[in-house]
Amino acid sequence: MSIPPHGPRKPVVIHYHIFKNAGTSVDASLEASFGPKWTGFEGAHAADIQSAAALGHFLEAHPDIEAVSTHLGRPPLPWANCLPIVFLRHPILRAQSVYEFTRRDPTQPFSEAAQAQGFADYVRWALAGNGNGIVIRNYQVVHLSAASFRAPHIYQARATRDDLRACCDLLAAWGIAGVVENFGASAKAYQSAYAAKAPALSFAPLWLNRTQLQNGSVKEQLAAIRASLGAGLYDELLDQNELDLELHRFACGMQGESKQGLLF
Repeated sequence: MSIPPHGPRKPVVIHYHIFKNAGTSVDASLEASFGPKWTGFEGAHAADIQSAAALGHFLEAHPDIEAVSTHLGRPPLPWANCLPIVFLRHPILRAQSVYEFTRRDPTQPFSEAAQAQGFADYVRWALAGNGNGIVIRNYQVVHLSAASFRAPHIYQARATRDDLRACCDLLAAWGIAGVVENFGASAKAYQSAYAAKAPALSFAPLWLNRTQLQNGSVKEQLAAIRASLGAGLYDELLDQNELDLELHRFACGMQGESKQGLLF
C-alpha cells in the first residue's frame, strides 16, 4: 500500500503514542486544542500495527482532522509537512510504569501476568521472551522502526542496531523529540516549534497520571528500582533495553539535557 498521491497536504499534528510515555497528557492537550478536529487512529486490535500509508489514507478520508493520536500507527510521516510528536522515556522507569499500569487494568494484554506476580517476577517473565513482555524489551526502538513489521506478530519483534540508527535519523530529521522526564520543557519546545503551522495547538506542560513511584529524581527512582529487583536482574533489564537506553540518550541530547540529571 502506498501513500496516496493526491488530496490535502495540510500540516496535521501526529502523536505517535508509545505506551506509558505520557501519552495521556499529550492527548489531553490535543483534545483541548483541536476539539472534534482531533481523533485517534488505531487498528482492529491491540497488535494490528498500521503503516504510514494506512494513516495517510485515513487522513485523506477525514480532511477536517487537524491532529491525530495513534498507538498502532508507525513512522514515517504520511506526508512531509505533518507535525510529529513523540516522547521517549528511560526504559527502566518505563518498565516499572508498564507493570503498575498493566496490573491495574485488566483490559491490557498480559494483565493476568502482572496481577499474578510482583515486579521482579514480572520482569523475569518478560525477559524470558517467547512472546512475553516485548513492551519492556527495547520496545521504543521497535515502535519507531521497521522492526514492527519484520516479525509475523508484534510480540515477536526484535530491534537491531540498524533500527536504532534509523530511529536516531528519524528524530534528527524531525528536529525535535520529547523526553518524559523533562515533560514540561518538551511541551514548551513542541509549542514553540509548531505554533506557526498549528496555531490552535496549546500544549499544556503538565504530566498527568504521575504516581508516587515517579517522585524524586531520575537517579533516585532508578536506585529504588535496582534495590527492588536486585543487581543481577536490574542489569539484565538494562542489557535487554540497551537500544532503548541509547535512543533515550539521543533524545536527551537533542534537548541538551546531558547535564541536567536525565542520563543514567
